[in-house]
Amino acid sequence: MDRFLVLPFWLAGQHLGVPLDKVIRVLPALLYTPLPGAPSTVFGVVNVRGKILPVVDLAMRFAWPAAQLSNLWQPFLWLKTQQRELLVPVEAVEAAVSCTSHDFAPASHPQIPSCILKGVVRTGEGLLLIQDVEQVLSDADEEHLAAALAASANDHEIR
Repeated sequence: MDRFLVLPFWLAGQHLGVPLDKVIRVLPALLYTPLPGAPSTVFGVVNVRGKILPVVDLAMRFAWPAAQLSNLWQPFLWLKTQQRELLVPVEAVEAAVSCTSHDFAPASHPQIPSCILKGVVRTGEGLLLIQDVEQVLSDADEEHLAAALAASANDHEIR
């Protein structure tokens, strides 16, 4: 990990980032449909280009207060994990930044469960918390979501 690219964003007043190779694109806000049986960290689902994608409340995953969104254009990060693609609403997105392995340190922020972070990058503006995209959904949430999506698909097949 000599050099890597990170997409910084803001959520609940906190400065975070995700590895750029995990970002498919940034989308404008989308209306989502609530998904019965989904975990509490999932707002609902949307259809993007024929793909049903869950919309995940990352602030809730961090146990932070819900983000106060005041912009008419709220960005959604379209992310890919090993399990699935998903959307994460955020407050703002910045231009991608290049970091060196010297700038990177393992997660050690006392207010954030380090199991859901990849680490921390030191920048000229302060710390940038790097989200572990594989941990956006917990294992239990992933199971609940898979069951809710399967049940929803079965309901639509019956109709």
